Amino acid sequence: MVTSTRRRGHSRTSRELFVPEVIQTDLGDITPYEFNPRDNEAAIESTANSIRSFGFLVPIIIDSDGVIVAGHTRYAAAHQLGYTQVPTIDASHLTPEQVRQFRIIDNKVAEQARWDFDLLAGELQALANTGLDWTNYGFSQEEIDCFGEVVNEDCLGAGGMADMNATAAQQRADRRAPSQTRFVLGDLPSFFINQEQYRTWAGELRNLCDYDDAEIIRHIKSLLQLPPSGE
Repeated sequence: MVTSTRRRGHSRTSRELFVPEVIQTDLGDITPYEFNPRDNEAAIESTANSIRSFGFLVPIIIDSDGVIVAGHTRYAAAHQLGYTQVPTIDASHLTPEQVRQFRIIDNKVAEQARWDFDLLAGELQALANTGLDWTNYGFSQEEIDCFGEVVNEDCLGAGGMADMNATAAQQRADRRAPSQTRFVLGDLPSFFINQEQYRTWAGELRNLCDYDDAEIIRHIKSLLQLPPSGE
């Protein structure tokens, strides 16, 4: 149940300032977007830990039907924590097309932010004695050790920074990459396979068939006991 009246069906121009009102909404009245293009599974535990430690500080954005515009990870974390109500912002001032646009743009913009490692190191060192376990919030122990007061001589050197930047770039790429890959085999109907399994499987097939696409298709059809093309 929504505990505050929503304003629905009003479309604003880009020049008008929208000041959102945070309202409490029953979790059962919120629905994940069916075609959400983001895989949030890896971030749910860290998000739940953050909410448990600091409170639900970032509302879930929903449309006039209660479908999530932004905040799928927070929604899943709230379920994990046993919440019955969560703070929400009603985005019904947006048109359906704007909702779909914002859903994509909001996620894309987040990918473009990068760490300033010097400032991050200073912040982590200043908080080193607060007792917070940063590994509960998405940091690896290797990262925490690297940015601590006692580090290897080359940890924060040029090579170390390059490694950290490469790791951050790979993490952004992993977040962008789908967990399922669409596999197309000649004239057969396409199907989806786990991304990691696909990489291993495809690599082995390419090596076995010497990167010959026709031979790869023949080999797979033989394994599946399917007739060769043209029969």
